[in-house]
Amino acid sequence: MSNLQVLSTERLNKLIDETQLTLQELKQEVIRREHIKQSHEIKDLDHHMTSAEFNLNSIKNFIAYLLEESKKHK
Repeated sequence: MSNLQVLSTERLNKLIDETQLTLQELKQEVIRREHIKQSHEIKDLDHHMTSAEFNLNSIKNFIAYLLEESKKHK
């Protein structure tokens, strides 16, 4: 495509149309991939939050246990 002068105007317009269509398809693919990535990140965040909540409950239970044990030995 280095010699555009030899192409007809009709051919150039066709190339422009094809290029715009390809660009539109590429943009849609990027959007699709970003949505998939966000979806995975949300799932990972949900998993992380569930894990953090479990760990927090474990810590609270352990502290309650220590307080009870400490009261027993007073």
